[in-house]
Amino acid sequence: MLRAIPLFPLFRRSLFVWLAVLIGSAAQAAPDPGQFMIDLDRRATAPFKDASLGEDQRVEAVRRLVDETFDTAKIGKFVLGVNWRRATAEQKAAFLEVFGEVNLQRFLPLFTKYIDHTFKVDKVRQDERKATVHFVTSIITQGDNPPITVEWRLIEKDGRLRIIDVVAEGVSMVLTLRNEYASVIKTSGMDGLITQLRSKVKSGQTADNSTQ
Repeated sequence: MLRAIPLFPLFRRSLFVWLAVLIGSAAQAAPDPGQFMIDLDRRATAPFKDASLGEDQRVEAVRRLVDETFDTAKIGKFVLGVNWRRATAEQKAAFLEVFGEVNLQRFLPLFTKYIDHTFKVDKVRQDERKATVHFVTSIITQGDNPPITVEWRLIEKDGRLRIIDVVAEGVSMVLTLRNEYASVIKTSGMDGLITQLRSKVKSGQTADNSTQ
């Protein structure tokens, strides 16, 4: 005579095993903000240390890195503030396109300037109000120059970290751009800002700290 097999205990044990594996995998996959920045620094300077790469290849490598590690859309929406909601769909798309080039030109010189530098993570902290936001304080030194303190604001989404602000020596990139862009929009409108940014990108002027 066949014996009935109690299914619930088996199901319960299987469920516990599945949950344990799931929780363990989630814990293992949790991104490390400090290591994220260390890896970013290494990847950012690597193309410029590779003598086999041409200038165009190096620029393209940095472009991919910026696209991958910066949340350009989130940053762009923040720097426009209320003007993002007022913009048309066409204006939003045009702005984000040129804003991506602005970010590339802004950070490309930094990667080339600090090839032979020391990048050290000094402190990592989680935002007290939002668990998905992290702050990484780094110290950058090069030769006999005074060390530079840079704080990176990261946001975690879908198991990935992306940069949403860079604070160099106490100056926030996104707040600076927000003020500058608001001033341009006030006098020239959204289309005027887009036109100005395109002109600056074409001439390479967004590489400095003027209106970008």
